[in-house]
Amino acid sequence: MKKFYGKKNSIQRSVAINFIIAVIVVLIASIMGFYLFVNNQTLNELVHINVESETQTKEIISIMKRTIFILIFNTIAISIGLMRITEKKILQPIKKITDATKEVASGDFSVELETKRKDEIGELTNNFNKMVTELGSIECLQKEFIDNVSHEIKTPINSIQGFATLLRDENLSKEEKNEYIEIIEEETNRILNLSSNMLKLSKLQNQNRITNKDQIAIVEQIRKAIVLLEEKWKEKEIQFNMTAKEKYIYGDEELLFQVWVNLIDNAIKFSKPNGKIDIILKENEEEIEIQIKDYGYGMDEDEKEKVFSRFYQIDKSHSEQGSGLGLAIVKRIIDLSKGTIEVISKKGNGTTMIVRLPIEDNSNKIVIE
Repeated sequence: MKKFYGKKNSIQRSVAINFIIAVIVVLIASIMGFYLFVNNQTLNELVHINVESETQTKEIISIMKRTIFILIFNTIAISIGLMRITEKKILQPIKKITDATKEVASGDFSVELETKRKDEIGELTNNFNKMVTELGSIECLQKEFIDNVSHEIKTPINSIQGFATLLRDENLSKEEKNEYIEIIEEETNRILNLSSNMLKLSKLQNQNRITNKDQIAIVEQIRKAIVLLEEKWKEKEIQFNMTAKEKYIYGDEELLFQVWVNLIDNAIKFSKPNGKIDIILKENEEEIEIQIKDYGYGMDEDEKEKVFSRFYQIDKSHSEQGSGLGLAIVKRIIDLSKGTIEVISKKGNGTTMIVRLPIEDNSNKIVIE
């Protein structure tokens, strides 16, 4: 019965109810029509009918024809009424949503639909409004990113140009020349890192699956990432606490190493001086869970929702340290690895990044049940 009637407040139930009402109305109209135009007159005629009377027989046939015509007319009229109701309830709202979609496609993200309906049309309207809000938010983030990238590229280029000009001065001391050269190298590395991250994210977005899978020692990778970032965490005097036994999974070694580098780098960046970072590894039959917890500044709910968005930077005061692409890259790699990532954070109480990766059998066995 539920398949026929559908869920509560659904279009399916509305159509089913209208159909049942239409059938009942047709039946009532038919019965009344038959009773008024056929039954009484037919009985009267049958009382006086003569089997050999051709005139009376034709009269009865004529009555039957009129009745059939009335029934057909009623059916057509009710069908037209039902179609009009269906058009008002379904087709007109869909047309309005279609028109609104065209406006959004043309770049207008200020469109908003209103409805009091609670059926599928109401759900579609609400989801449309959410979509437009998200698209508008992404557009703002993209514009902000373009501004940030323009600034980040323009600033080091101007710096390189300025110090390169200063190096032409023959009266510079050796120490000054070395200082200017070091600054030029740092600014060049900033541009290279930005370009590299943009190209890397673009490549990952166009990749559908991981094909280069090897057995990976997770703990060893994390330790290598910590060593790679030693200069940063030593500068802030951060202590690492690792609770983990070596675990192995199949995946892309280079991509997963990038995940640990980005997550640990973020934990260091948003940790307070003389802080600590905990790394915990857990395992069950289906997946490995890696927790990276810092005790730094933390995030509010709005920041948590946007943390994996491209071009988004959690703390503008750290903008010189990145371009807002690191966690977007992390999310994409984990998605390609068929894993998940969760953020647990509270403003002022630090952040925990929880990565879950499936334990896959790398054999080529095909099981047929």
